[in-house]
Amino acid sequence: MLSERRSRILNLVAEFYIRSAHPVPSSGIARWLEISSATVRNEFGALEDRGFLQQPHTSAGRVPTAKGFGAYARHFIPPRRLPARHRQIVSRRLSSVHGERLLREIANVAAELSSYAVVVTLPADDTIKAIEIHLSLLSSRRLLAVVILENGLVRQIGVELDPVPDIKTIGAAERQLRQLSLPIGIIPEALRGIATHAEPELARTLTAVAQSWSEVAPPRLFSQGLTNLLAEPESQDPDFVRVAVQQFESPPRTDRAKGGPLTVQFDDALAAITARLRFGTSWGTLTLLGPTRMRYPEALMIARGVSDAAMDNFPQRKIE
Repeated sequence: MLSERRSRILNLVAEFYIRSAHPVPSSGIARWLEISSATVRNEFGALEDRGFLQQPHTSAGRVPTAKGFGAYARHFIPPRRLPARHRQIVSRRLSSVHGERLLREIANVAAELSSYAVVVTLPADDTIKAIEIHLSLLSSRRLLAVVILENGLVRQIGVELDPVPDIKTIGAAERQLRQLSLPIGIIPEALRGIATHAEPELARTLTAVAQSWSEVAPPRLFSQGLTNLLAEPESQDPDFVRVAVQQFESPPRTDRAKGGPLTVQFDDALAAITARLRFGTSWGTLTLLGPTRMRYPEALMIARGVSDAAMDNFPQRKIE
């Protein structure tokens, strides 16, 4: 537990560093708090010893460590509510799209409001049940299976079948599929079981659907704003760029049960603010990626505000 003065000094170092991207000297903190530079240097040393500050290179200034930024960011959780004007913009943007465009728009609007990189993920979930499954003819060698899930998501999968069965067999296969109100992870096994007792053409059709079923539950990832991240002063460092691109392509996983509605994670010079997204019975994430000197009050507010707006809009929507 930090004393009130050390906590204040840590917060000031974080705020000055976020604005300037330069190490913060003791003289600047001393002037702000109207105390001596010697007193501030002593407090700097104590904060360094406890892992909250570090002295980069031979600079006389200090910058927060990941631990220091974590302590600073916790002051803003829970975050303030988005201003009414921004809430209206987000609601309007998200209510005007559907399907996978909804997930893309969540990433777009969060990146525009925050000026950071954003990744929206919807992980695979084999426990979701399929409520309805429809089959239709695409070509002489391909069927289309439209799968409606209990969380409102819609998935389309192509079923390779050469030649395709006749309309009567397609109808019989669809009737069998509609009876399968099962978790999607066990549907292929169920289809193969039905096929063992079906007439040859129906068995061939059900087996083909089972073989194509893996397309139903792949993870979804939508990203936006990498140029925002690469516009930061830290992008002059090749290591920062490497980590930034890696995180943009595969953001850190968050345990939603332990992490709560908002979490902040650090990896080298990169910070990730993650908010939960709920789509029916499924959970996804909205992650803002920026340098460790992120504007945490604003970024946390945007992550939570966009997340809340997305969940408000989803119950009446379907993602295709």
